[in-house]
Amino acid sequence: MVAEACKKHLEISKAGFEALTRVIEFSCSACGLCVSLCPTEAIAMQNNVPTLVGQCTKCGFCYQGCPRSFFPLGKVKERFFGAEQSEVETRVGRCVDRFTARSLTDEIFDRGANGGTATALLYYLLEKNIVDAVLHLGKIHEDCCICHHAKTIISTRPEETLRGSKSKNQISPVLHDLKKVAEYPRYAVVGLSCHVQALRKLQVIRDDPELKEIFKGLAKTAEKLLQNLKFVIAINCFSNTKYGGIDKIYQKLGIREEDVIKYAEDTKKSLYQFLNEGKNFFWYVQDNIMTRDGKFFPFKYTDYLEDVIFMGCMVCPSFIGCKEADASIGITASEIKVSEFGYNSVLVRNPELGAIFSAMAAEGKLLKRPMWDNRGTYMRKFVERVLPSNDLMNMSGYVATGKWNPSEDLFKSASSAHNARIMGLQRLFLAQTVKRKMMFEPAMKALKACGKLATEIL
Repeated sequence: MVAEACKKHLEISKAGFEALTRVIEFSCSACGLCVSLCPTEAIAMQNNVPTLVGQCTKCGFCYQGCPRSFFPLGKVKERFFGAEQSEVETRVGRCVDRFTARSLTDEIFDRGANGGTATALLYYLLEKNIVDAVLHLGKIHEDCCICHHAKTIISTRPEETLRGSKSKNQISPVLHDLKKVAEYPRYAVVGLSCHVQALRKLQVIRDDPELKEIFKGLAKTAEKLLQNLKFVIAINCFSNTKYGGIDKIYQKLGIREEDVIKYAEDTKKSLYQFLNEGKNFFWYVQDNIMTRDGKFFPFKYTDYLEDVIFMGCMVCPSFIGCKEADASIGITASEIKVSEFGYNSVLVRNPELGAIFSAMAAEGKLLKRPMWDNRGTYMRKFVERVLPSNDLMNMSGYVATGKWNPSEDLFKSASSAHNARIMGLQRLFLAQTVKRKMMFEPAMKALKACGKLATEIL
């Protein structure tokens, strides 16, 4: 069945970039892979949208490799981590280790978002000569404490990884620079779930005999791009903002980006701890901005839906903890105490990376702690049952009109999911259910009902 579906997509791809335009309309993740796959460099990312800037030869590689045209999930599981056996594995993949962590290097911790664990890992990989280069995100405006204008960077020295510190709340085409980093003997890629899925799909097309035979040309290109890939690391993501969305929020609030020192979950650890010692940890689910002069700007994303919602995130088939990555690093499931701040949740699936994390802890580079597994299990299951499955975000309306007009019940349902008695892994599970019920399933249903392209999961 997978082979037959892939042959169908092969035929569709013969239209070249025109085939990809159906993906771009509503399902594009802006991962940038199509740029690296085009043999004539006829595709470029303009305002984070794949754009034809040259002559299309109709090779079809852009559509064939796109993670949102079709995704061979079964083949990916078989190729990498194997079948999932339990509820935990179904939710977060087959992990060799899972824990909460923070960097014990002061500069990394102070400059990083939350615990700085991702930066600490990249620093260590280069410091110990485990990889020669890392493709990840940096910021365009270096003078800003928090910059939402991301750019892809390639780090080859440990200290260069600090350029990637802090989250960037904007969709970014990391993989448009895949050709550049592929020149290095051993490299790692850090990205969101969409970037990870794009790489895994490409690896499967390269390695699986059945798919390799169907997509012969793409398989050869994949071999060139991926032969030196060593690790794929995911930054956990619920959803992200579309290109330029944060700028519009700043503009409406009368804020300059260079004055911002705190945005949503991002802040200097010492400042937060000084101002909020002993207060409820779950402040991070509140949307707010703090500027250098101490002014506080509360806001609601719901007031800026037109500016920030990216449809590509709505149809993402990964629910926060990217199961296809060698390791996933995020915030959700990191808390042990309700008044605590400054740790990451880490889900490790690659045994070699598991050993590396243990070595970092042994050398005093990383603080590892257990992750809550069962705190709030029954409450989580109850909340999951009562969460509505209907289209509260009005995805069908958006697909039909291009305008967002969500139901007021959406905000009530979303707020009910934040329960302090549900922590650790159970909080992650609940957030996954919210993402699936309120975003993914209604979005996929709306696309299919309107005859629009929705990713075929094989």
